[in-house]
Amino acid sequence: MKRTLFGTSILASLLALGSLWAGTPPAEANAAPPTLPMQPFQDASVQGQSRLLGVAIPADGKLGDLLRKNAQISAGFQIIPRASLPAALIKAASFDKKAWGAVGNVDVVILTSEAGSQIRMAMYELSKGDKPVLSRGYPAGDPLTAANKFMNDVIEYYTKEPGVFGSRIAFVRTRRDPVTSKNVYTVQMNGEATSAVTSNRSLNILPNMGPGGEVVFTSYAKRNPDLWISSGGGPTRVSKFPGLNLGGAVSPDGGTIALALSKDGNAELYTIDRSGNIKSRLTKNPAIDGSPSWSGGGQIAFVSDRAGGPQVYRMSASGGGESRVTKAGNYNQSPDWSQGANRGEWIVYSGRDASNRYDIFKIDVKSGSVVRMTQSPGRNLDPTFSPDGRWVAYTQGGSIYVANEDGNNNVEIAKGASTPDWGPKAN
Repeated sequence: MKRTLFGTSILASLLALGSLWAGTPPAEANAAPPTLPMQPFQDASVQGQSRLLGVAIPADGKLGDLLRKNAQISAGFQIIPRASLPAALIKAASFDKKAWGAVGNVDVVILTSEAGSQIRMAMYELSKGDKPVLSRGYPAGDPLTAANKFMNDVIEYYTKEPGVFGSRIAFVRTRRDPVTSKNVYTVQMNGEATSAVTSNRSLNILPNMGPGGEVVFTSYAKRNPDLWISSGGGPTRVSKFPGLNLGGAVSPDGGTIALALSKDGNAELYTIDRSGNIKSRLTKNPAIDGSPSWSGGGQIAFVSDRAGGPQVYRMSASGGGESRVTKAGNYNQSPDWSQGANRGEWIVYSGRDASNRYDIFKIDVKSGSVVRMTQSPGRNLDPTFSPDGRWVAYTQGGSIYVANEDGNNNVEIAKGASTPDWGPKAN
């Protein structure tokens, strides 16, 4: 899905020295006004509300914690603290509309129970009566999967499109003990179930997740910045041309990888197959080209400094037809093309405004309209769309955050992490 870091001449020099910082500051772009807060989940009985729907989730333990975390990340609810709920309702085995209505600010109640080999979950809307509007059962013993699947169903109930809880995000974590190493990990979008892709003392950077959940990344494990791929087992070296093998991005069908190669002395974009054989050369320009990101419709976004400073461009996935996407600002990079169906043609990228603020922007490819998604102190870097285009993950201050598609409801999911890339929907 994702773009990866732009291979500027400074970056190439750092790679040659073997000391890449996987969080290069982004570029400049004219700031758009902050966007409006996300609208709450609503149904016919609560249309016109200006507040998020208040949800009470009295369950305790891991399952309760996960349900409340997922509800927070969903951006559709105001979570009622469990500690503020009456003890009688926390312990109640059934739904009591009158009692819950007396609590205040509660619109939705999610109750859980366990019977035999199943976890049962039911969602009630106080405006709809005593019957659950949503009821599901899941195998017991796996609260994370149960919480994820139920929240996906809740999101579908309100939006007619299921959520993507359970999808994973690849990222890089740096360790210094005593030498610096960088390793690739994946984590679920709610910050749960972290798993290592690499575990060595080398530099493993710029991960990209393919449609099958495979992870491609650049590594110095063999002393050259080569491209590697991991499909669940040990990583395999895919591309080992002299010089940079950088910024691999797997195509939507999984059969092709776009990347920047400097084997001929200048960073150009190529496509290779999964065995590392070159399929085609996409660019041929004295400028530096890099950071490919596939669209869902046969195009590739990339970054080039052919206009004097890094800008986002697009072209046919077979090369040719190149056109500039970002027109404002003199330094824009790290594009990621949304794969969300029926959500428009958006590319998210990192930029620095006139006040030297590092923020995340997205641009409508057709109209050129720019939306500023973050506006906060510090560096907001490395944006990546969720597989449905409704969330964005990015790096800020050494942590990864997830926000909704307008940049609101920012939730920290991973500390000491950088360069996220969001993978496909969970099975």
